[in-house]
Amino acid sequence: MRILLIGNFAPPYEEENLHNLSLLDRLENDGHKCTVLNISGNPASNKKIINSKSFLNFVRKLLHHSRKKDVVHFLTKGYLRVGLLKLMASIFAGKLFRLKTVITFHSELFSILGQMRSPFGGTQTLNTSFFFADKIIYNDRDTYEVASMYRKKSNFELIPSFVHMPQEKKEKKENVSRNLKKLQDKDKVIMFTNVKYPSYVFNILMSLINDNPFPPGTGIVISFSEKQASKFNRIIEETGGKLSEDMIFVENDDLQSTLVAFSKADIIIRPLSCDGETFFERFSASAAKTFRSNNNIYFPGGLVFVKKGRTADMCLNIINTMLSTEPADIPELNAGDPYTRIKQIYEK
Repeated sequence: MRILLIGNFAPPYEEENLHNLSLLDRLENDGHKCTVLNISGNPASNKKIINSKSFLNFVRKLLHHSRKKDVVHFLTKGYLRVGLLKLMASIFAGKLFRLKTVITFHSELFSILGQMRSPFGGTQTLNTSFFFADKIIYNDRDTYEVASMYRKKSNFELIPSFVHMPQEKKEKKENVSRNLKKLQDKDKVIMFTNVKYPSYVFNILMSLINDNPFPPGTGIVISFSEKQASKFNRIIEETGGKLSEDMIFVENDDLQSTLVAFSKADIIIRPLSCDGETFFERFSASAAKTFRSNNNIYFPGGLVFVKKGRTADMCLNIINTMLSTEPADIPELNAGDPYTRIKQIYEK
């Protein structure tokens, strides 16, 4: 099949773009011909992925690359105004060229912000997109339920988000970096991604380093949002003392090392984001639990922390509780492999 994928495919990496890249990787390995439009403001590392700088530039490339395709699939968290305009434009282009049109809503704040859309713009955009789309995929049940205010559920599908870790990459973990070998001996791993300074995620990280309330054998993986972060590496290492032996730094555009860290992580902490843009970084953070099945990593449960006074220590205690509990099973996995289900949607 000839497929046009649209979404965030650029570093810094987290669940949203890693899922998108996993889907792309599996489709290409199965022999499908994929064209990819990156809607993030950050450029994609893969030269085959097409970056779009502005809305008009995106529309021009969308119309050009929609020709002779079978499917257009738009993947988003769904609360950026420009992103929703791109979504609607993609659905219209799909209908213009008679393509199967699919939307994926990644889990984040849609279950909250989706109910707060302006009736003069946001609501109409979603209503229109949902009306014309052939299938709308949701990664969590809360978003699935809230979206029913825009459209009946006849074209809704609940499919969990996944990050695929191919077997050959699993076997080459030790070749990624000497630093990541530390993860092999860790009982638990906490990963901080897209860390900025100043930010609430950084505050939680520093509380962890200063207080270290976690049991021995806990590894800490840190990925900064910018390349020029060596001074923060030094500060954290000097502040951490003995804990510095348990800290591992990963470059924000190192896809292979990030996948290895994700495959080992029990909790992933990051700022809120949508289509490659971070939001509310001074006072909010997301903490997600991981679950593994076969070669896929899933995110069945998580919390959004909102700062109120000095609450970083309290968030650490909550994360510690999450760390000590077993990950919950995902009922939707009983229906089969998510990637297989997505392919079935394409082929119908």
